[in-house]
Amino acid sequence: MAPHRTRRNTAVLLAAVGALVLAGCTAEKKDDAKSTGSGPAAPPAPKTAPGVTADTIKIGITYPDLESVKAFVSIDHGNYEAAYNALIKKINDAGGINGRKIVPVFGKINLISPAAAQETCVKLTQDEKVFAVLGNFNGDEPLCYVQTNKTAAIGGQLTAKRYAQAQAPWFADMRGGDEVADAMALFNANNGLAGKKVAVISNVNEQAVMKDTVIPALQKLGVTPVETAVLDAPAQDPAAVGQQTGVFIQKFQSSGADTVVVVGSMGASFPQVLEKTKYRPRLLFTDLLQVQAYANTPGHDFSTMADAAALGLNSQWSEASNQECMNTIEAANPDVKGKLTVDPASLPAGTPTPQVAPNVACRNLALFKAIADKAGKDLTYETFQNAGFTLGSFQDPGYADKSTYAQAAPHGAIPARLWAWDSTAKKFLLSAS
Repeated sequence: MAPHRTRRNTAVLLAAVGALVLAGCTAEKKDDAKSTGSGPAAPPAPKTAPGVTADTIKIGITYPDLESVKAFVSIDHGNYEAAYNALIKKINDAGGINGRKIVPVFGKINLISPAAAQETCVKLTQDEKVFAVLGNFNGDEPLCYVQTNKTAAIGGQLTAKRYAQAQAPWFADMRGGDEVADAMALFNANNGLAGKKVAVISNVNEQAVMKDTVIPALQKLGVTPVETAVLDAPAQDPAAVGQQTGVFIQKFQSSGADTVVVVGSMGASFPQVLEKTKYRPRLLFTDLLQVQAYANTPGHDFSTMADAAALGLNSQWSEASNQECMNTIEAANPDVKGKLTVDPASLPAGTPTPQVAPNVACRNLALFKAIADKAGKDLTYETFQNAGFTLGSFQDPGYADKSTYAQAAPHGAIPARLWAWDSTAKKFLLSAS
């Protein structure tokens, strides 16, 4: 089963516009916070309820303004506002959430403006005073909401180190790489790493993931890397990126490394440089979505992918709640009739995928509604957080595996699966092991 391309296209978007926005950002600060067996500490949850009246709940909704990067990359996510509005209307027409109607406030983010995400955060939290903000946030963006402005959030990459800084309820369905610690053992199925010389590469923004997650996980498997490398060349300088990556490849080859663990977003770029050489180590990717940006682009020398494997969630477009959600949005928007229920993975590479925005809306609203419903009529940050911590099993639209929400798992703990490169199909398929 191929993973659906909503998240794949988001990964492509981030890779494509990274050079445009990184120039205005700083590298992610090193943080030594790690997950513990007892789970992350719960952030404070006061009995306050901004944006909540007797009959309404005001929520903020963020989404990327793809028009802002149209001159650089052509990506079609579909209509975010139309998708959210269709789903909100269905909820409100059915009585809302415990009698309260949802009132959305939208904030689209200019992807080439370093200040845009911050400006949207201030608008939604300080000006609009919403109860919660839903969005497909990038990197540390949720911290502006849950830390600086103490506003609840749904979505984003909920890592242990970010969650440790939260000052308001925060739930999501993505762990931002933390799941890799548990899943690295999948690379060692049938002792596949025994006797191998392993190198590891990451970029500077994900250096902490490599140092604090990937390398300790390898060592737990009895593997000590023979080389490690961190790419810090400016993303806006492709020549420098290619040159530095080339130097790392030479070091790996000289060290005798026959296996390279490629961390996070390096999965989109490392194979592109590797294919220009004769060096062919086995590649193990910690993020399936990132390597899909390479694997789904025609014209590459896919000999780089021989025996490759990747870690990723088991997406399933035909999942019932996802299909129901797509049908709701199609019914409200005749211009996409018959398009959203189609599995994006079945479409040729380069084809527009207007399913992205609807899937983001489906996932975020489904989670928000489930938690708010459980919180009951007395909706405050305290009741909302307690409801999320006791939500338990939850069907996240578009996933084959269910989430499990608890205080130790505000991210839902969807398990990562092993995906293996199929040289005939030229794509990653879910591994049987």
